[in-house]
This record gives sequence, C-alpha cells and structure tokens, in this order.
Amino acid sequence: MNGVFNFIRFIAYSISAVVIRKSWNWLTADVDPIPGSKEFDQEWSDTMKKVHRLRKRKEQYEKNRKSR
Repeated sequence: MNGVFNFIRFIAYSISAVVIRKSWNWLTADVDPIPGSKEFDQEWSDTMKKVHRLRKRKEQYEKNRKSR
C-alpha cells in the first residue's frame, strides 16, 4: 500500500512540475526586452517599419477616397 501511495505521489509531483515550468515559461516569454539590447533594437526596427507601412497605406487610402 505504501508503494502505491509513493508511486501516485511521484506521478502527481512530476505532472505538477511540468505544469508549473510550462506556465512560468509562458508568463516570462512575452516580456519586453531591455532597452539598448540587441533584441530591443530588432523589435523597435520591426515596429517602426510596420508603422511607416501602415501610414503609407492610410495616406494612399485617403488620397483615393478624396479623389472619388
């Protein structure tokens, strides 16, 4: 009986460890990078490219809309 209890406890601890580790990784994966780091510069560059692209599309849309 004691062996069965230890086996169930081992399984429960193993499953809880995996769940806690995956949830912690999920929580920390979406943290913004530190300013001045390589990752921050890359994200900043991608964001600014997206902003410029969306502004250009908006200007073209407004230009076409006004010409109707």
